[in-house]
Amino acid sequence: MNRLRIATRGSRLALAQTKIVADKLTALGIASEPLVVLTKGDRDTQSPLPAIGGNGLFVRGIEEALLSGQADIAVHSAKDLPYDLAEGLLIGGIPQAQDPRERLLTRREQLPPGPRIGTDSPRRREAFRRLCPDVFFCSLRGNVPTRVEKLRRGEYDGILLAQVGLLRLGLDLSGLHGRVLEIEELLPAPCQGILAVECRAQDTKTRELLERITDPLAARRFAVERSLFCGMRAGCSAAVGAYAEIRGDRLRVYGCFEGKYARAQGAFADYRSLCDEVRDRIWC
Repeated sequence: MNRLRIATRGSRLALAQTKIVADKLTALGIASEPLVVLTKGDRDTQSPLPAIGGNGLFVRGIEEALLSGQADIAVHSAKDLPYDLAEGLLIGGIPQAQDPRERLLTRREQLPPGPRIGTDSPRRREAFRRLCPDVFFCSLRGNVPTRVEKLRRGEYDGILLAQVGLLRLGLDLSGLHGRVLEIEELLPAPCQGILAVECRAQDTKTRELLERITDPLAARRFAVERSLFCGMRAGCSAAVGAYAEIRGDRLRVYGCFEGKYARAQGAFADYRSLCDEVRDRIWC
């Protein structure tokens, strides 16, 4: 197989995630190079994400590069995937996942009364308000380093970010304070911390290659959380969360929608029915 072209967004985080996949391919003796694609979500860096609207804001442009043959594979944050992939494409690889939890970064060790917290995520806003009822939310756009710099400049008292992004970037957070929020405090987005490698369905050689970089546990978590997410088909402005806790052949599924929370547990083999049970309790 010749050098693979990897479609990706151009942010530091997206390129760091692409490097994770590229390094795994290199270990298999496969060379690769990134192909940066500007997506709809990247073109407008000022408007709150719910205001931009549209399913697959950070994905559709990258899928077009795959379908046109400009790229051979694409690396996505799995939480950005729309309900339906473009026809002719599928997720062929799921590398090892990282921490799915959220992190609160603050300028001071203790938040002041009525803190200004930066986030545009309805899910984060809904959950954090339960932890801090007097919070005042402010819109927060830009890539992860930009968001951290806005916090340093004093535009916010704190910001909410995915822990995995901070880990993958290895940012200097000196002078800032933070706390990782547990799953029970703030349920993550479906498939947060997971990378999804997309390819053309008919490209059997590439599919076989991507199977070799797939982590079984991450793939199982992806299957569960994706099943719950796709079953709800909530709008892009909805507060939706999901997490699959897998221990051997046992599974516990957590889900939330617009302030309603539910969980179900049982055998992993029954994950679809467990997801249906959670969905039916929160989706009405």
